[in-house]
Amino acid sequence: MTKTSAISSETETASEADSGAITICYRPDADMTDEEDRQLRRLLFGCFPHEPAFLARRFLKACPAHRWLAFDAAQEIVAHAAVHEKTIGTGFGDLKIGGVAEVCVASKYRGKGLAKQLLDAIHGWLRERGFQFAMLFGQPKIYESSGYVPIGNELRAENSMARHWNPFCGKAMIHRLSETAWPEGAIDLRGPTF
Repeated sequence: MTKTSAISSETETASEADSGAITICYRPDADMTDEEDRQLRRLLFGCFPHEPAFLARRFLKACPAHRWLAFDAAQEIVAHAAVHEKTIGTGFGDLKIGGVAEVCVASKYRGKGLAKQLLDAIHGWLRERGFQFAMLFGQPKIYESSGYVPIGNELRAENSMARHWNPFCGKAMIHRLSETAWPEGAIDLRGPTF
């Protein structure tokens, strides 16, 4: 496995899967190896087969700076989540958020809490760096257990699908990381959705 960044935290997690322990680690996108890129694109396309972009690259709209990877005992990537550092505009001023994207778990490992473990690691990392919220687009029934709640704000983004995004009929959702209250009114993502 590639050496992780100095700000990473590797944790061993017991897994009920046949292959044993799972290792979750942080990886800056710039440090991804060719083999990790290949494995991640395969995982992403397997989880999001309606998105052919994953056949050629490891992101959908914009390349995230940060990734959390779950490796099985054979060093295969079995789960993943990415984070975009964003400063969004609101009627009450700017908010620093972590835009969580491309959360996926290989089918063999679903239902074992890997997505929640990835998100817990991400939330801790974001809190340590002063982010006020984590935000993602997804299904509430999947992300509520990790503390996400749907928001009803109008979203402004570079891509015209911001208000109707997500082929899974997902919702814009936030996870509070600070004492800051989520603002009412329009939210400007200042870029594409993630």
